[in-house]
Amino acid sequence: TGWYNRLFINFALRRHIFFFLLQSYFPAMLMVMLSWVSFWIDRRAVPARVSLGITTVLTMSTIMTGVSASMPQVSYIKAVDVYLWTSFLFVFLSVIEYAAVNYLTTIEERNQLKKRGKV
Repeated sequence: TGWYNRLFINFALRRHIFFFLLQSYFPAMLMVMLSWVSFWIDRRAVPARVSLGITTVLTMSTIMTGVSASMPQVSYIKAVDVYLWTSFLFVFLSVIEYAAVNYLTTIEERNQLKKRGKV
């Protein structure tokens, strides 16, 4: 049938992952680790634990908002969304853990006071 000229175009696309690591993954990881610091703070130090918990939750929500604003709007869930929501869940659960510990120790202290009062 003959020789036909064809034009070939080869696109080489590269993603610079360091930007995403520096802007979203590392700060989220640091916030999760910072929220774990509250596990080592004494349970009676209410202002320290509450302020640390609220700060980490607000910082995680700020990171999530910044990342979603810099990404294109798509109809599906991105991997960075899953990572950030999982990190947010860990941070939020550390705050809930303190609330549960505080509630349960308060009940335990009341029970001990009742036992001492009856004896």
